[in-house]
Amino acid sequence: MNVDQPTPRVGFPQLKNYIGKTVIFVGKVETLQGQQVQMSAPDGSRVTIQAGNSTFDTQFAEVTGTVVDPMTIREESHVEFGEKFDLNLYNEFLKLSNGQYAELFYPAGFA
Repeated sequence: MNVDQPTPRVGFPQLKNYIGKTVIFVGKVETLQGQQVQMSAPDGSRVTIQAGNSTFDTQFAEVTGTVVDPMTIREESHVEFGEKFDLNLYNEFLKLSNGQYAELFYPAGFA
């Protein structure tokens, strides 16, 4: 990861653009089976988190990790967000920060 570049906040639609790169993903924990966590993305899509030995003890979490494929992130770390988080509002933020207002969040030529 280049410390001079911000880590992009992504939802399901952006994952395909960041394969092999580090991203920040926020979602709702749906199931935890072994080292695999199924999370609902802000748009309702499903994303698999390869969690290693991590435990997810709250309903919502922010995961920093490397995108393995368009549906999978290998976790490097995560922050638990508790039991109340508005994924719909966060989805609107993602649309704006990765679209119309991307220049406010990322330098020119980023991605």
